[in-house]
Amino acid sequence: MEQFTKFYTAYERGSIAAEDYWPLWRNVWDCSRHFTSYFGGDISTRDSILGSLFSQHVHLRQNFMTADENSKLVALPYHIDIFRGGQQTNISGWSWTLEREYAEQCARSGATDDRPLLASVLSLPSSSVLAYLEKDGFSELIVDPLTITIETGDYGQITFERL
Repeated sequence: MEQFTKFYTAYERGSIAAEDYWPLWRNVWDCSRHFTSYFGGDISTRDSILGSLFSQHVHLRQNFMTADENSKLVALPYHIDIFRGGQQTNISGWSWTLEREYAEQCARSGATDDRPLLASVLSLPSSSVLAYLEKDGFSELIVDPLTITIETGDYGQITFERL
């Protein structure tokens, strides 16, 4: 998480130029995992800080993605089904996928409590997706978890399933 610490410190100082912001943030995103542990398990602080980071220089956000990833984001249908694998403590998060099988794999490999959990959001407006990334042949969709709540359940069906 050293790269995240350096990036966040520079962000707080306001020392990252707008044109450099998104490529730097992508590099940090790709190198960092388990943001919840970085914030000592404080999901509220995590979401507040990551929300702030993803809200900067929105007009340049396409620079967070490759040209191919940008094309895939634009090509998403109006409503999508997304999935996230984990466990009770981390099922709310920023990284989702279009591939249910991949989410199940993540749930089984990352559930330290031996109780893997799969979250499914059906018919989510694709406008909720902040970024589309490709990792190891699978999609990674960046979605602010605050857009996936009981309140937004009116827009899509949200289910949780033990694997």
